[in-house]
Amino acid sequence: MDDLKPFGYPVDWIKDAELLEIPERARHLLEDYSGISSTELMSHINEVRAKALKLYPYPCLGHYRFLDVQTVRSSAYSEILSRIIHGATFLDLGCCIGQELRQLASDGAPPSSLYGADICPEFFDVGYALFRDKSVFDGRLLQADIFDKNLRLGALVGDIDIIWTASVIHLWGWTKQREALSAMFSLLERAPNPLIAGRFMGFTEPGDYVFESKGNKESFYRHNAHSFRKLFTEASERFPGWELEVEAPAWQETLNIRTKDEPGRTWNVQVKFVARRKGN
Repeated sequence: MDDLKPFGYPVDWIKDAELLEIPERARHLLEDYSGISSTELMSHINEVRAKALKLYPYPCLGHYRFLDVQTVRSSAYSEILSRIIHGATFLDLGCCIGQELRQLASDGAPPSSLYGADICPEFFDVGYALFRDKSVFDGRLLQADIFDKNLRLGALVGDIDIIWTASVIHLWGWTKQREALSAMFSLLERAPNPLIAGRFMGFTEPGDYVFESKGNKESFYRHNAHSFRKLFTEASERFPGWELEVEAPAWQETLNIRTKDEPGRTWNVQVKFVARRKGN
């Protein structure tokens, strides 16, 4: 791992981050939902984080983003939670360890209506370890690649009403981003009143950026609100009726962490969006 520069960032910047304070919402979730004592929390979090980093040193894992529950900050959260409680089904696409699913379950959503999908299924066991709920959480977790034409997600067409996706879209270039959005529209094609919401890192000046990982160079596209709207319009051409609400406020740190000297960032805004299909 010492030679690896995930997404172009020095590995020490990722793995040597220090959590100075547990976020209040994460603290309540781990104490009230998982039953972990306050005196044990910090060591428990760091132990689980170390396991996750061994799977893949994503910056979001090294910097404790799994403690920064994002769904609750969405303007659609109350609607999403209410709809799940009243029978709708929810898919977290790119769920990683599943913190958003646990937040929904803690807030009253029936776990049997919750689905999570990730390309790396090893993260599911990390989630069970963090939340200590393998024997009680009966949400359905699936290994899936949204770009696989024979993907297991295809079996969910007609079963999913709401998709949440966070910290995922910014991992690809424009073409793959468009393909991913189109796949989401297709997955919800038979759903009544479907909704897609999420967030990802963006930049005030949109464009292609290059990162190097394991000796390979790949490009990804950073959006602002205007460029994401353009992408969304392209992706929804074959799926009429979709309407987008999007904003891109300035990036603000929400976790109290200490890191080594930070390399140049390729983001300075957070793109937040909610999309609904009208005319059902």
